[in-house]
Amino acid sequence: MLVLLFRCSFAADDAAIYGKTNPDDYVTGRFNPAKHELFVSLADSGIPTNKWPHLLRKEAAGALKELYAAFRKEHPQAPFWVQSSTRSFVDQKNIWDGKWNGTIAVKNVGLSRNVKDPMKRALEILKFSSMPGTSRHHWGTDFDLNVLENSYYETGEGRVLYFWMKEHAGRFGFCQPYTAGRKTGYHEEKWHWSYKPLARIFLERWNSLHRKNPGVFSRKGLFGGSEVSGKLAPVYVNAINRDCD
Repeated sequence: MLVLLFRCSFAADDAAIYGKTNPDDYVTGRFNPAKHELFVSLADSGIPTNKWPHLLRKEAAGALKELYAAFRKEHPQAPFWVQSSTRSFVDQKNIWDGKWNGTIAVKNVGLSRNVKDPMKRALEILKFSSMPGTSRHHWGTDFDLNVLENSYYETGEGRVLYFWMKEHAGRFGFCQPYTAGRKTGYHEEKWHWSYKPLARIFLERWNSLHRKNPGVFSRKGLFGGSEVSGKLAPVYVNAINRDCD
């Protein structure tokens, strides 16, 4: 079966890409994916997940279903499940603010007590977590597999999955945004994969929004420390593996 990288042909009008959601709201996660007409449940699509409900764009879910079938054919017993998928602005804000305020530990450390400098605190969070409004998980194109630790993918069944994904995921339209060797942005994430045919459209729209309003993520009170760290948003959004451009 031949699967082309850019197999989806999208209409030029925004409705075909964003549905009934304003495009700027869409790319910053200000909508409810559970009620969005272009999202589907991964459980309903036959894709294994952890206990939480998971949603992706229907195009991404369809491609992931084909990828999963191909992986399972070669590795019938190897673990494969989606650990994390679409998150809204509110979801991401809860994660960010929890880490900012110390209610969610970062590497077993409460940052509000141990890192007083706001920029240094933000940079600690940004090692793995996005600022609200900047996460690729807002778009319904990105998901995390199995275990959120790079070491898992260096031995055993995790290594089997990662190297299979590196070799074959591109056939189904997927890429790894956060690889090793990049100079800026998030640390390497071997578990994080993105559906490129849609994600590249949303990335372009996100950058268009930021060019029109460079201070959009620096408004005080938007999220913890936004007035200090919001200026870093375009650096982290665009510091991706060039295969995902």
